[in-house]
Amino acid sequence: MKMNRMSHVAVAGVLGIGLALTGCSGTSGDDSQESQAPADSQAADQTESSGEGSAAGDQESAAGSEKSGSQLSKDADLSKKSPATSAQDAVKTAQDKVEADDGVLHAVELDYDEDDGKWEYDVKIMDGTTDHKVVVDADTGKVVRDESEDSDDAEKSIDLKTPMAYDEAYDLAKDKGEGRLSGWKLEYDDGQREYQFDFDDNGSETEVTVDVESKKVMVD
Repeated sequence: MKMNRMSHVAVAGVLGIGLALTGCSGTSGDDSQESQAPADSQAADQTESSGEGSAAGDQESAAGSEKSGSQLSKDADLSKKSPATSAQDAVKTAQDKVEADDGVLHAVELDYDEDDGKWEYDVKIMDGTTDHKVVVDADTGKVVRDESEDSDDAEKSIDLKTPMAYDEAYDLAKDKGEGRLSGWKLEYDDGQREYQFDFDDNGSETEVTVDVESKKVMVD
């Protein structure tokens, strides 16, 4: 911008004092208007660059925190942090493990397993008369074990997206529970499909259930 102003002054000198005075006042106004955009652009570029670096750093930091340790701490708040493996990915892993094209997915649960010392998904799939509970490490996404048993229960399928997604269910439940979100599950139980959210307020536990069909919220 300094070169632009010097250029304008040089032109004003050639045109004469009267024009220079006019040119100076007009140029000053033009410069202030013209300089605003580049200055804003430069600031925006710097801010954007800084923001991108910060955002990238934040994402890397968040990714690192999610992938370190367990890689959520034992007492993590699931309303604020998520494991490296999504529920959808855990379900896909479990379905691949069971290898049942017509298997019925009837439960997905995320909580901290004290015995294994890690956050795990329990994915339940009914294949004929065999009920599989595939345990998936919430950090690595790998199968920990497949606990299967014979069952004659008439299970019905659940879906993580319809008729109610996790976020909508949590929004309905969060005002009914106190403390951190220590676990959750979606299952078909007693003739209905429902989300269950477990809240832990310094040892005081609250279980909030949301019916995905009626959107009714119940507290235990």
